[in-house]
Amino acid sequence: MVVDPILKPRIETIPPVSDKALKLFRDSLVWDDLIPWIAGLNPEEMDAFLPRFHKVGIDFMSLTVGAGHSIDTDATMRHIGAVKRSIQQRSAWLTQANSVAAIRAAKAAGKMAVNFNFQDTLPFLDSMELVTVYYDLGVRQAGLAYNQKNFVGDGCAERTDAGLSRFGVALVKEMGRVGMLVDGSHAGYRTTMDAMEICEGPFIFSHSNPFSVRPHYRSIKDDQIKACAATGGVIGINGVGYWVGDNDATTAAIFRCLDYTVNLVGAEHVGLGFDYVHDLDKLIQWVRSAPLVWPPFEGEEMVRHNYAGAETMVDLTQAMIDHGYPDAAICGILGENWARLCERVWK
Repeated sequence: MVVDPILKPRIETIPPVSDKALKLFRDSLVWDDLIPWIAGLNPEEMDAFLPRFHKVGIDFMSLTVGAGHSIDTDATMRHIGAVKRSIQQRSAWLTQANSVAAIRAAKAAGKMAVNFNFQDTLPFLDSMELVTVYYDLGVRQAGLAYNQKNFVGDGCAERTDAGLSRFGVALVKEMGRVGMLVDGSHAGYRTTMDAMEICEGPFIFSHSNPFSVRPHYRSIKDDQIKACAATGGVIGINGVGYWVGDNDATTAAIFRCLDYTVNLVGAEHVGLGFDYVHDLDKLIQWVRSAPLVWPPFEGEEMVRHNYAGAETMVDLTQAMIDHGYPDAAICGILGENWARLCERVWK
């Protein structure tokens, strides 16, 4: 039987930080490259916590609108439609922005911008044509596989490590042609290495932490991180307690992952992808109901853990200042590195 730890309360107000940290955070373009927005992980009602993120100063978030091994295109389309309508109903403070220029304009207008991502390529079925369809709806990045094998390749939790299929090779090229970011988070080692070899533009890991800091199949190895940087890509540091090696998702633990990656490939290749989940109990319930998706790692079962939110990003800014990071590097990590990459890829 798995015994869950007693967790400390999550940080939901901005911790005490210096005036410099708060100003640097508020003046910067702050970009979180992944937040799940699917049933069972975060509520579809956008007033549950997104206004809190907006108030803190998050300028852009990529919302997951497809993941979890569903091949139901109709359900995916309906979900995207519902999310788009919810955004339109909150136009006073929220907007869909499908270009970096539109994201910057939203910040200038005091609004938070969002667009969409998939954490799996299954919504494409076996159709190259659907890449353009979803791109036109605002899907700007897609993960290759979510832990398990799919049409494209193996996931990170598979018993095999077979790499990209022929279809996967063609899909990666089509995503590049359309302008959709190719994301290696949750995909298998060989799948990501194959994709980075053939990807004609920057590759990303939207929400992954270094294996050298937190050994787990969901983490990425040093050579994956270096290969991503070599494409001009960015690694989004995850804010999930279980993946940072501290179930309370402390700022210190997140900084260890960030600092290791910065020292390995440079600050210009590091961003944030906190992967915030609001309902902790539903998350752990889902994980335990899906042992093929989330098998134990070397006998280690997943336990209940915290997810860091927007306020922790402010505290992380203070940690970077305290450790001597230049202002330009901090601004890059907070969002400008993602913006630079997306200006190059999105069409």
